[in-house]
Amino acid sequence: DVPPAQALQEIATTVQGATDLANQMLALAKLEQLRQQGAPEPQDWAPVVRAVSLDIAPLTADRGLDFSLEAAPAWVRAHPWALRELTRNLLHNAIKHGPPGSALEVRLGVDGGQAVLTVADEGPGISEPLRRRLFQPFSAGEAGSGSGLGLAICREIVEPLGGQIALENRRGDDRRPPGLDAVVRLPLAENAAR
Repeated sequence: DVPPAQALQEIATTVQGATDLANQMLALAKLEQLRQQGAPEPQDWAPVVRAVSLDIAPLTADRGLDFSLEAAPAWVRAHPWALRELTRNLLHNAIKHGPPGSALEVRLGVDGGQAVLTVADEGPGISEPLRRRLFQPFSAGEAGSGSGLGLAICREIVEPLGGQIALENRRGDDRRPPGLDAVVRLPLAENAAR
């Protein structure tokens, strides 16, 4: 007994949630399939980061985010689909949790023998207990904020490649305000064409 417009909006929200969940479950299945294919070829992560950033540009515009991107060549041994999924999940989280009109920075570079992707938003950060469980499947940060699979998928991409993923609260200083940095480190591919 609700007005038709409200009923349609509630149906649309439910369908979108179910679609997102199905897509994330398919992503987990795809990761398993990729693992069975053996060692991936070296890929430059930078074009992937730029392409995903372009794909999500309408979302950053809708939230009025001040988006900045620095992507230096960083060759890693990973499937291009996995790199896209990893980058997309991290950017979607930052867009969702950063306040409207705030800054969103994406940086990809090389540090020693690792490619390092940092997605930095100006969101509220996370508590230590929440940080420990967010990489577990179905552990969303807050009720209704998603399926809780995005960061679990990221971990399932990163760890088999010998990398690390972390969520780091940023206290802020004279140069940057407080927020959250999602940091991924992947080993550089040896003998990659540069």
